[in-house]
Amino acid sequence: MTKIIAFFTAIMTWFTMIFSPAAPVEGIFTDPETKEQIEFDEGEFTFDADDIMVSLDGDDNNAGTPDAPVKTFAKAKELAKTKDGDAVTVWFREGTYFIDETADFTAEDRQNVLYRSYPYEEVIFSGAKAISDWTETAINGVNAFVTDVEINSEDDYFRSLFKAGRRLSRSQYPKNDVFKIADPATEEGIPSDWNVEFFTHGLTFYAHKENVLDFANIGDVEVKVMHYWCDEHLPLHSVDTATGRIETTKPTAMTLRVDDNYIFENVKEALSLPGEWYLDRAEQKLYYIPEEGDTTENTVLYAGVTEQFFSFNNAENIAFQGIDFMNSDWNPVDGAFFRDIFDESHPLYNNIEYGGEHPQAAYEIPAAIHISASKGINFTDCRFENISYTAVKFNKASQDCNITSCMFNEIGGNAVFIDGDFVVPATTKNINVKDCHIGFYGRIFNNAIGILLTHAIDCELSNNEIHDGWYTGISVGWNWGYTDNPTNNIQIKDNLIYNIGNGWLSDMGGIYTLGIQPDTVISGNVIYNVGCDEGAYGYGGWGVYLDEGSSGILVENNLVYDCSSQTFHQHYGKENVVRNNIFAFGGEGQFIITRHEEHNSLTLTNNILVGDNTVMYKDSVDRNWFKDDSNLYWDYTKGGNVYSGRSMKVTERHTLVIMTARGYYNNAVYENPLFKDAANRDFTLAENSPALKTGFVPFAYDAGTLTKF
Repeated sequence: MTKIIAFFTAIMTWFTMIFSPAAPVEGIFTDPETKEQIEFDEGEFTFDADDIMVSLDGDDNNAGTPDAPVKTFAKAKELAKTKDGDAVTVWFREGTYFIDETADFTAEDRQNVLYRSYPYEEVIFSGAKAISDWTETAINGVNAFVTDVEINSEDDYFRSLFKAGRRLSRSQYPKNDVFKIADPATEEGIPSDWNVEFFTHGLTFYAHKENVLDFANIGDVEVKVMHYWCDEHLPLHSVDTATGRIETTKPTAMTLRVDDNYIFENVKEALSLPGEWYLDRAEQKLYYIPEEGDTTENTVLYAGVTEQFFSFNNAENIAFQGIDFMNSDWNPVDGAFFRDIFDESHPLYNNIEYGGEHPQAAYEIPAAIHISASKGINFTDCRFENISYTAVKFNKASQDCNITSCMFNEIGGNAVFIDGDFVVPATTKNINVKDCHIGFYGRIFNNAIGILLTHAIDCELSNNEIHDGWYTGISVGWNWGYTDNPTNNIQIKDNLIYNIGNGWLSDMGGIYTLGIQPDTVISGNVIYNVGCDEGAYGYGGWGVYLDEGSSGILVENNLVYDCSSQTFHQHYGKENVVRNNIFAFGGEGQFIITRHEEHNSLTLTNNILVGDNTVMYKDSVDRNWFKDDSNLYWDYTKGGNVYSGRSMKVTERHTLVIMTARGYYNNAVYENPLFKDAANRDFTLAENSPALKTGFVPFAYDAGTLTKF
């Protein structure tokens, strides 16, 4: 924590140099981390002539001085336009500021403005309103609280409810399991121009009849299907309890299959567990199952109102520091795909209310903070929590922006999305995400990513801690194949990535790339516990995953271990260099390339590959798929007698003799690398490690040397 406080102090000093702000602090304040009382010397900070003070006790008719603060963010934003100095700092006194509609920043807004919290005071921008005034009732035979809510339009309906800083669960059916699709009814879907195996976009499937209910308010029930590398959010149109036939109002992004997992959400008949809730649109009532200690008098919940806090379009040099963005709402996404899959004569044509979504990476999910064609938009020491969509998105030729030392927790979609236009050369550039803590992302849209970057150049994603997402940790590139790609020179360095996938979806990586991207570097990262769906269809829990034409990438000095598939996977690509990494304990082996091409796919040198009764190279065993040289191989069951091939079965594995005859294991070392404690995942090398014979250069292996908040 001392290092973190020192880092934040350095950031504050940087802002002082850039914007010349000074805080109006004198007196005694409470450190929110240590709860210690801190006394400041008079004159340590000053309030500059162009600064603005905001307080919940203020008045928007005031001048915005410390003695006469304004009350709202909107007023402070407008007041900043009237200031003539080089820079303005807008100071927010402690409290929760309700943001009930999107604030738009444009070229008309003042540049060089820093919006920040008053030192040592907690400032929250919230998108939720308080709900109380409960009475006791019963529902489904369970004691419950109920209150009236006014729902005059779709804008009044909400899908997020929070209590004491955490998201409460909408009623779900089944409770602690999933249902399996009985029949996907694919004959009623219309194939797109994409691969029909994956992308048949239907509106129907059959459930096992015993799993469906005669749902009340069926239009508010949603089906969530988890399969492939995406999850589908499909509002119901109808359910036939006699046959199990289900019709939805939104086409699927991907082909449904027998035994795909699904659940029903927002089901009145299933409301039963403490902390669950259901909003009855027809009755205009909110039902809540109380938790221990809840009474009708002391229970205050917060209903999501605002979906987007800020929008930036052609804005410049606006920064936020020490602000908490919390508690936003969401709606089903009306995507751009598959809306016209039926003509007007089709019996399902009138079902469609929403277009389908892009099937990967929560691509079309809106953002709570959306930045387009803007420069110098920066967030430092901010917290994003209980955000129902993507938290921050940089879009359309945005440049020179930074997210530094921020916390992302319980994010519905992607934590950070850098989304450039597909133009060469790229116009989205120099956007950096550093020293951030990203945890529990993709909580609503499960195929979301911690940091997603498409079609941008000269960006750095470094020293971030990313964990507990249902899908990939960092994804970069987003061009399939060998055509020109706007993405290059992305530095993915010194990140700690763990507990990814958690057995839910497929085809993911701790770090996942697509397309040609010269000068991109993946270095110094620690990746572990990447786990794909373990069901019949599940596959692909990889550590470093170079997919679909990934080329020109350097992968070095990474520690990758305990992945459900392989620790390193390249689907296909060229001119990649993989050197000086530790790849350990992949569930299905350490290394795989899945497509043979005429060119050299990659060069594998000076690495340590260790397993425990698993193959070193899986499947990638034909001659000349790639070049290797000077690697160490060791198996903790077989010792130096290592194997490659489809599996460790005698009929599917290839010996050292076969592999060397095919041109692999060049200048290899087959010795125990002498890790300090491999069983407990301490990969510190002994000074006399045989790995040094290969030219391996030791680097820091302790994940604790990274951010590790």
